Amino acid sequence: MSQRYSKAEYESLNPLGRGVDNPEGGSRGLYQVCMVFQCKTSKRVKFEEQDNEYYTIRALKQPEPGDLATMQMWKQHRESILKGLQNCGLSLYCYYSRDRDQILVKIGASAQKLRDTAARKRYKLQLKKEYLSAYAEFRHDYPGRPEFRFNDRRIISHIYETHTEDSLDGSNIFKISDKIDLIHHIIQSKDKDCAGINPSRLLHQGELKAYFPIHDEAGIAKIKEFQWKWFWPDEEQANLLRDYFGDKIAFYFLWMAFYLKWLLPLAALGLLLQFIDWCARTPDNPTAIPFCVLMSVWCLALPHFWRRQEAKYAISWGSLDLVEQLEPHRPEHWGEQLINPVTSQVEPYYPLAKRRFKYLLSLAVMSIAGCFCVLCILILLCIRHNIKSEVHHHIVGFQIAIAAYVEISNAGLDVLARLLTDQENHRTQTEYEAAFLWKGAVLKYMNSFFALYYVAFFKEHQTLFSEPMECLRDQCLLDMQSQLGIFVLFRLLVSNVFEHYYPKVRLWFRTMYYDNMSLLSLSHGQTLELAEMSPAEQQAKKEKHRNFQQFDEMLLTHGFATLFAVTSPWVCTATLLAVIVEIWIDMKSLLDSRQRPFPERARNNEPWGVAFDVYGVLGAFTNVLLLIYTSTQYSGWSATEKMVFFVFLEHVIFGAKFMMTLVFPEVPQPVEVLALKQDNVVHRCLEGIKVESQMDFSLFRESRAQEEVQVFGHDLLEKEEGDLQLSLQDSGKSMYQGVIDEVGTLRVNIGMPVPVGTQ
Repeated sequence: MSQRYSKAEYESLNPLGRGVDNPEGGSRGLYQVCMVFQCKTSKRVKFEEQDNEYYTIRALKQPEPGDLATMQMWKQHRESILKGLQNCGLSLYCYYSRDRDQILVKIGASAQKLRDTAARKRYKLQLKKEYLSAYAEFRHDYPGRPEFRFNDRRIISHIYETHTEDSLDGSNIFKISDKIDLIHHIIQSKDKDCAGINPSRLLHQGELKAYFPIHDEAGIAKIKEFQWKWFWPDEEQANLLRDYFGDKIAFYFLWMAFYLKWLLPLAALGLLLQFIDWCARTPDNPTAIPFCVLMSVWCLALPHFWRRQEAKYAISWGSLDLVEQLEPHRPEHWGEQLINPVTSQVEPYYPLAKRRFKYLLSLAVMSIAGCFCVLCILILLCIRHNIKSEVHHHIVGFQIAIAAYVEISNAGLDVLARLLTDQENHRTQTEYEAAFLWKGAVLKYMNSFFALYYVAFFKEHQTLFSEPMECLRDQCLLDMQSQLGIFVLFRLLVSNVFEHYYPKVRLWFRTMYYDNMSLLSLSHGQTLELAEMSPAEQQAKKEKHRNFQQFDEMLLTHGFATLFAVTSPWVCTATLLAVIVEIWIDMKSLLDSRQRPFPERARNNEPWGVAFDVYGVLGAFTNVLLLIYTSTQYSGWSATEKMVFFVFLEHVIFGAKFMMTLVFPEVPQPVEVLALKQDNVVHRCLEGIKVESQMDFSLFRESRAQEEVQVFGHDLLEKEEGDLQLSLQDSGKSMYQGVIDEVGTLRVNIGMPVPVGTQ
């Protein structure tokens, strides 16, 4: 789009006449990113269409004056943005949507543009296997200077790994994710030869409808070929996920597969112990002690050994030494417009003093919300206790009601946590997600597990709203076992079904809203309607992928599996099934129901790793407390004996973790050695340093005139000189000796005899 055009003029031109490449030719793979602009306020209004039969049949109406001004303003902004993209050297291919109310712009970059940007950005690319597959910054070949007879030339283009064989323009050293990352940098950066456009701000302001990477048909087909590898990925599958979706999403699915492997032996053991519990008619039996200790150690060891696995993936992806960079501010961030001292760019500044007040406000609201959730659960428990004899299957029904309440209120707490985080006005997305994580984790922890904690430690022989409470069969562990089973089954069945169909339902309603279709016609003709859209337009209609929500759900599932596992060992097996279902749902959602996310580089899964660490500590404490204070095996012990035993078990568990960290460090030694070797190889490759296998003895073979090396009797350079002192006597003696020496030299020159005393 190199010039202004009307719709009629645009449609009359062939692709080559629009100043862009023909997508039906060999340049289809040139475009990696897509922008979607709104060009009309409604598909039923007329704006720059010609009067031909096609538009007459559609009976487009004239727009209102306000709508016409809005569409003209959109056109001016769109043309300025596209002109800026063209001026920085990007290739554009523009076309109208199915309903002619949007313009889709595919954006790509030539191989030379990618190489220049990578060299300017010092972008790291993978080297060949003979260079240990290390990652090194991209540099152009240096031809050398004529005055040095080109002896200072450096040819390093051969060291980079090539990922395709049919590319002759030099772009085969870039993976698809590298191209997307570099094009995204060209679009949003304000560096030289970049557009300086902020797509996030345009999306927030509504000027841009969608902004996403375009799916690569060959790449997505290769990922879908072996779907079972998502559950048990090998190195090839892990690299495919990383190269296509980026580090963060790859780390999530690798974590899920790692969690699945660790659950397998625990699930088998849980079934065996559950059979013993059924035979004993209670979970309060001698097998509870070893399983409690095992579960506590497992909770603490899981995040630690995952970090070891993360380090292995990070070294192979070149992100082990990833340095945190200054993030751009969020488009929602507001404040006084000041100059950033780091970037020298004007951006909103919000002082920390004001944010501290927001923190206090968030703490107060969270406290009130937590107390309200606890009160609601207590009311449900009290109602269950009062009418348990009047309702058929009263216990199961109220346990299902409590599980449903917990899931619904968790959704409400998630909205509350987001609102509180929004009003805190965090600058970067990382700060925002960290604050949102801890608010949601605290609120959901109180709401999800309070009922279980109450049954375990406070229900027996206590009163609730002046009503005496009692556990099932006077065994609180048995009562907890029933309620925990309902929680896990409810999440396994209801929550996963909701998660699977929620994006589809949202897509249906969005289509009904924009196309004014009835639900009946939509259910019969959705496939036909989508078939009329281009693949990029279909992807633009989908929701964005949010990795945050997947980790959030997995954290709660992990809590149900570990915090009270000593009461219900079979929960580990149910969690294993839940993880399998979660992987399948997330895989289908990512491939079919969501937009392709922009690849992001990451060293690990933080801050989720810390969250699982916290849950591990809570799980260790909770299981030991259940064993000692809730079990009837130690009911005859005094409070002091129970406390001593609790401290002893905790020391054993955390001592085991400490020994484990000493024997198995977070970064394995082979990874540290490989990192040092890769640094050495990268330094030698980039600087052109050759390793000589033997010493060069050519100095001894060649006959060259060289100065003879002189050997002194002692070190004259290091001789210490005393401090100089001013003395008239010494100065006079020195002057007298100098005169005598000068007179002796004069007599020798004229042939006179020299007195013996003067020599």
